[in-house]
Amino acid sequence: MLYTILAFLIVPWLIAIFHLNQRDKKLIPLIAPFASASAFLINEIWFYYDFGELHPFTHPKTLNAAPFNLGLYPIIGCYMIYFLKKSKRPYLTIFLLSLLITFCEFTFLLSEKIVYANGWNIYWTFFAYLAAFLVGYWFYLYLKKIDVID
Repeated sequence: MLYTILAFLIVPWLIAIFHLNQRDKKLIPLIAPFASASAFLINEIWFYYDFGELHPFTHPKTLNAAPFNLGLYPIIGCYMIYFLKKSKRPYLTIFLLSLLITFCEFTFLLSEKIVYANGWNIYWTFFAYLAAFLVGYWFYLYLKKIDVID
C-alpha cells in the first residue's frame, strides 16, 4: 500500500504542483475536485456492483482506490484540460487519452493488480474513461462559459 500511496497519490501531486501549477494556476483548484469526485463516484459504483478488485489489498475495497481517486485521477483530469485548451480537436484528444489510460490499466490487468469480474472487461473500462473525460471536458466548457476559467 505504501508503494500505491507514493506512486499514485504523492508523485502525481508533486508533478502537478511543480509543473502544471506553474503554467496554469486555476486548473488544479477548479478541475481537481471535480475529477476527484467523479473518480470516487465511478469507483464506488464499480466496487458496489463487484466489477473487480484492486490487488494486493482487497479489503476495504474503497480505501485501496483512494490514492487513485485523490491523486492520479484528479491530476489526469487537470492535465487533460491543460492539453485540451491547446488542442484544435478536443474530442479526438479525449478519445486518444481514453485509449492511453485504458492501455495503462490493461498493463495492471495483465500484472493482476486489477482483476475484473461480473462481466466487466477492458472495453467497459475504455467507455468508463471516455465518459468520465467527456463529462470533465463539458464541466470545463461550463466553467469557461460562466467566465470562471480561461
